[in-house]
Amino acid sequence: MSKLSCDKKKVIGLFSGNSTGKTSLSECFLYNSEAIDRLGKVENKNTVSDHDPIETDKGFSINSSVLNYQWGDYHINLIDTPGYIDFIGKAFAAAKVVDSALFLVDPKSGIQATSERIIRLLKEKGMPVFCVINKLDQENLEFFSSLDEIKENYKINLVPITIPASTGENFSQIIDLLKNKAFNYKKDSPKGKEAEVEEAQKEITEKQHNELIESIVETDDELLNKYLEGEKIDDELIAKNFKKAVVDGKVIPVFSISSGKNFGIDILMDYINQLMPSPLDSGSIKTKKISSGEEVKLEANDSGPICGYVFKTMSDPYIGKLSVFRLFSGNIKANESYYISSEKKSFKFSNIFTLQGKEQIEVENASGGDIVAASKIMEISNDDTISAENNALEIEKVKYPEPTLPRTIVPLTKGDEEKINSGLSRLIEEDPTLKQELDTETKQNIVWGMGELHLSMVRESLKKKFEIGSEMHTPEVAHKETIKKEAESEYKYKKQSGGRGQYGHVFLKVKPKKRGEGYEFEDSIFGGAIPKGYIPGAEKGVVEAMKEGVLARYPVVDIYVNLFDGSYHSVDSSEMAFKIAASMAFKKAVQHASPCIIEPIIKLEIVVPEEYMGDIIGDINSKRGKIISMTPSDDKTQTIKANVPQSETFNYTIDLISITKGRGYFKQEFSHYEELPPNIAEKLIEERQKEKDEK
Repeated sequence: MSKLSCDKKKVIGLFSGNSTGKTSLSECFLYNSEAIDRLGKVENKNTVSDHDPIETDKGFSINSSVLNYQWGDYHINLIDTPGYIDFIGKAFAAAKVVDSALFLVDPKSGIQATSERIIRLLKEKGMPVFCVINKLDQENLEFFSSLDEIKENYKINLVPITIPASTGENFSQIIDLLKNKAFNYKKDSPKGKEAEVEEAQKEITEKQHNELIESIVETDDELLNKYLEGEKIDDELIAKNFKKAVVDGKVIPVFSISSGKNFGIDILMDYINQLMPSPLDSGSIKTKKISSGEEVKLEANDSGPICGYVFKTMSDPYIGKLSVFRLFSGNIKANESYYISSEKKSFKFSNIFTLQGKEQIEVENASGGDIVAASKIMEISNDDTISAENNALEIEKVKYPEPTLPRTIVPLTKGDEEKINSGLSRLIEEDPTLKQELDTETKQNIVWGMGELHLSMVRESLKKKFEIGSEMHTPEVAHKETIKKEAESEYKYKKQSGGRGQYGHVFLKVKPKKRGEGYEFEDSIFGGAIPKGYIPGAEKGVVEAMKEGVLARYPVVDIYVNLFDGSYHSVDSSEMAFKIAASMAFKKAVQHASPCIIEPIIKLEIVVPEEYMGDIIGDINSKRGKIISMTPSDDKTQTIKANVPQSETFNYTIDLISITKGRGYFKQEFSHYEELPPNIAEKLIEERQKEKDEK
C-alpha cells in the first residue's frame, strides 16, 4: 500500500446519469498516470472499471468500481458509480465514503433523472464537487448556455476553470482561465501543449478570468476588501482561498473535457491535486462508541483509532466474498483481528487487498484515506464498521432508497426453489436496494428491485453466476374476505353408519369488526348445552373455515364469532363432530352476513417536478386512488401523498418513470384494507371459480 500520509491522498467519487462518460474518464485517469499501459474503451469492452461479465456484455456499469492512481505527489482513490437510476443505491454507498465528487454532465443530454438525485445527495452532504462537462467534441453544443441552464435550475454556484476554444469536430484547444493560458491537444497525446490565448478568444477569456477571481475573493471578506480597493492579490493567496472555497462547497469549479479523445484530462488531474480535499481537509468523522453509545468525532489520522466503513460487497461462487471498505482513521495490518459492528465480535483479517477494478493486489497494511478489501470473512456485511475490539466504534449506516418494484420469482427448473433463495441471498449481500420476502398469504416468493432494469440484471446474475434459470411475474394481490352485517346460523352434524356415530350441534352468531381488528371468538354457552371439552373443537372448526371464504376462497378477517347454543349426544358427540358442525355453521352464517372481498390499500408518497403534477393526479385517479395531500418544496418539486389499491401499485415504478421521464420517485407502505368495488369483485369471483373448476 502507498506509504503516503493522509494529506497526500484523495478519495473521490465519479457521479452522474448514464452515458456521460464516467468509465471512460476513469480509464483516462489510469492511462495518463501510467497505472495502465493501454487506454481501454467501453465500446471495445476492455475497460478496467467495467469488469463484471454482465457489464462487459451490456456496455454499461451496474456496480461501483474501485480504482486508484498516482499523479504527482498524490495518491488518488476513485469510485466509479453506475449511472442508471436502478442502481442509484451504489451511488449512495459511495457518497458515504468519498471526500469529494466529480459530477459529469453530457451537455447534449443535459441533467438526467439520476443526476438530479445525485445533485440532491451531494447538496445534502455538503460535499466538495467538480462539475466536469464531457463530450465537448459533439456537434451543435452551447457550452455557456448549458452552464447557465444548470445554474438556474439547480441553484449551483458553477465557476468555469477551463473552457473550450470551440466545440464539436474542432474541439482541440482548452483555455485555463486561472492561468490565462491555452492548451492544444492532438490525437493519442494526452498532455496538452501550452500556448498563448488566441486573439479571437482574449475577450471572453479575460471576462471569464475576472469572474473567476471575483467568485474566489467573494468567499473571503478580507480578500474581497483588498480586491475592491484595487490591491494586487498574490497568486498563492488566490490558490489557498480557492481551495478553501471548494472544500467548503461555496464554489463548484467547472472543467471542459472529452474523455473519448482524452483531451483536457491532464489539467483536470492537476486541479484535483490542487483543490480537492485530502482526508485531513475533510473534517472529522462522526462515530459512536458501541459500549456506551457516546458520540465520538474522529480526525483523519494514520495513528488514530481504527475506523473503517464497508460500502461494497463482492460475492463470487469461485473466489468467495470480498468486503471493500474505506479506512477513515488508524492503521490496519494483515493477519490481525478487528471488530465488526454488526456481529459484536472480532475476526481475523488474513488478507488485505487494494483494488484496481477486478485486480486484487495483496498488501500488508492500510491507513487512513485508503480503500482496501478483506476476503472470505462471511460475517462482514455492507454498512458494517470495522474498528479495534478495545475501542469498538460504529458509523451511522447509509439510508438507501427503498426498492419499489415487486415481482414474484420462480425457477425454470422444478426443485430449484432453494437454489434461487441461496443465489438471491448472495446478491442481496452485494446490493442493499434488493430485497426478498415470502408472502405467506399468497405463497409467493417476491423480490423487490428499483426498476425493470435492476430486476432483469438480477435474473442475469442468477443465471451467469449461479446457473439458476428464473422468470418473474407481477405478484398476486393478497385479497381477503369479510362481512358487512350480523347473521346467525345453526348446523347439526349427525352421522350414523354402524357402531359409534357422530353428533355435533351448534348455533353461531357472526358480526363484523373494524378493519384491522382481526378475529375474535367467544362462547356464551350456559346450562351445559355444549360441554366445555367440545368448545375448543368448535373454535378449531371456525378457524379452519376462515382460511377460505365463501365468495372467492380468500381468508376471512375482521370478524366476531359467538358460539351461543347447541346440543350434544352423550355417546356420539366428539371434538371432531363439533369442529365439523362449527365449520359448516360459520360458512352458512357468513353467506347471510353480506360477505365482501376487501383489497389492500397502499399509501404512496410521490416526489415529482411541478410540471408533472396534472399528469400524476390524473394517473392516480385512473388507478382508483385518493389524493391525501400535496406539498410544494423549494426545489420546484411537489410531494403528493395518496392512497392507491395495491393491485394498481405493482407497476407504479414503471408508470412513474414513463410519466416523469424518470425524474419522479416514491416510497410506499401498507395503509389499510377497503372493500373491492362490486364490478371488480364479480370478475375476480368468476376467475377464481374458473381456476377451481380447472384443477
